[in-house]
Amino acid sequence: MENASKALIIAGAILISILLIGLGVYVYTIAAGTTQNVDLSSQAAQAQNNQFSAYFGNKVSASQVKNLMNAIRSNNITGQTADEEKTITVFYNGVKSTTSAISQAVKPGKTYWVNAENDTALGTKEENEDSMTVNSPAYYNTGYLRIISVWEGSHGSSTSSSTSDDD
Repeated sequence: MENASKALIIAGAILISILLIGLGVYVYTIAAGTTQNVDLSSQAAQAQNNQFSAYFGNKVSASQVKNLMNAIRSNNITGQTADEEKTITVFYNGVKSTTSAISQAVKPGKTYWVNAENDTALGTKEENEDSMTVNSPAYYNTGYLRIISVWEGSHGSSTSSSTSDDD
């Protein structure tokens, strides 16, 4: 009888040990998965933003602006079908516009300023649907681009280092 009770105690201790180890592995897996998801989502946002920021600059050609508009159009179509905050609004010379209208408005031989602006330097102080509001952030909270601005010629005092044009 004594051997049987000792065997039951040992078996119970082994089962409790196995349950505690399994619980520890489960908690670790959940914690590691959460951290990896956060890193992946920020990396995904950065990867998507990089395809657009490659076109950012002070002297962007008309063909580059048209290529950017095509990329934004494709992005917005997939963003709308997936119901995600990935669609990008485009402003042309401070006025909200469509990618098609901007593609038609850009003229070969001209240069354009393209960037995502995050402060009051862009747009007007009017608060309606056709003009930018004063404090409209250029990025969603998830890190994805939300607003891209295209200006004909040089624009943005913080970005341009010279004020003379070589036209």
